[in-house]
Amino acid sequence: MLNGLRAEQGLGPVAPSDRLEEAAMVHAMDMAESRFFGHEGSDGSDVGARVTRTGYGWCAVAENIAQGQGSVAEVLGAWARSEPHRRNLLNAEIVEYGLVRAPGDIWVLVLGRDGC
Repeated sequence: MLNGLRAEQGLGPVAPSDRLEEAAMVHAMDMAESRFFGHEGSDGSDVGARVTRTGYGWCAVAENIAQGQGSVAEVLGAWARSEPHRRNLLNAEIVEYGLVRAPGDIWVLVLGRDGC
């Protein structure tokens, strides 16, 4: 679905990344366990710091978060309809992603480009 949206806009596909998925999971679980919802981690980290901790040498990085959607289609649809989130999905610099769902239907999508 993400690559379909990107193709409609003339953008190349994004590929899954284990390291971006790891960064997404760390943040999703932090939000679930610490009972908060936001882009800043309980340790004060931002998405760039969390991605760097995985060893991903990013030059472009973005993060979308959501809560409550019951499926991938629902969450991607919601992001596609939200201008700031859509901008991340359609960022031409992005080539990889990690998407996770944590307990409580907490979704984190981390998008990035390694080693530009």
